[in-house]
Amino acid sequence: MTWMLWKGAFSVTDDELRKIYYPIAESWKLIREFCDATGTPVEYFKLQEKSQMIYEKAGKTTFASEILAAAVNEIDRIMRENK
Repeated sequence: MTWMLWKGAFSVTDDELRKIYYPIAESWKLIREFCDATGTPVEYFKLQEKSQMIYEKAGKTTFASEILAAAVNEIDRIMRENK
């Protein structure tokens, strides 16, 4: 697949797109899974385990780390509201 930029074109492989898509999609699923959580220690532990697994499966990229951090922060906010 080729994406057009202002100064030219660059090629993005399907594998590169998957590395971008996977952490976004999994972060969305994580938020949906924890949307009713109240912040118990068990829920926090489960969140930590799942987010670490996603990060590792995403290739431990900076992008995955930033996306997951944003998702975990949002889940933390939701948990505080649900208390």
